[in-house]
Amino acid sequence: ESWVLKVPADAQVPPRDLPAGYALREATPADHEACWTVVEDAFLEWSERDRMPLDDWLATVVGRPGFKPWNLRVVTDPEGAVVGVTQVFIAGGEEGYVNKVATRRDQRGRGIAQAMLVDAFAAAAAHGATSSGLDTDSRTGALSLYEKVGMRVHSTWVNRAIRL
Repeated sequence: ESWVLKVPADAQVPPRDLPAGYALREATPADHEACWTVVEDAFLEWSERDRMPLDDWLATVVGRPGFKPWNLRVVTDPEGAVVGVTQVFIAGGEEGYVNKVATRRDQRGRGIAQAMLVDAFAAAAAHGATSSGLDTDSRTGALSLYEKVGMRVHSTWVNRAIRL
């Protein structure tokens, strides 16, 4: 099952605090390999595909037409290691689209992903977005995370496939 989620137009999404000593900021080129590792590790937990090569990841994220530094955001732990990554951009001229949210496995359950989502909505709004949304599916187990930050299911579909 897959869902398109949106932040309702009238929603007031309060900020979420990070754990003490953690910081949220734009990624720098020095963070890119760590971002790739966090994202690939998180998505490969449930995805049935090979690890995307770093150069391919860079081409689809920072090499994406229209990429701006604010599109790639990181959370760092007190030692400065990247433990969370969000990719957000403006889609269709007005929607802040959260393309990826990933938290390092050993850092989950601390509110990091909630803080990253709220930050992504705010960053998109600061760059002209009038709404925010994302897509997810049942393989990720993340639906409740998105609902905790005020997102609501906008549409649902069921994927059916057979192996040939």
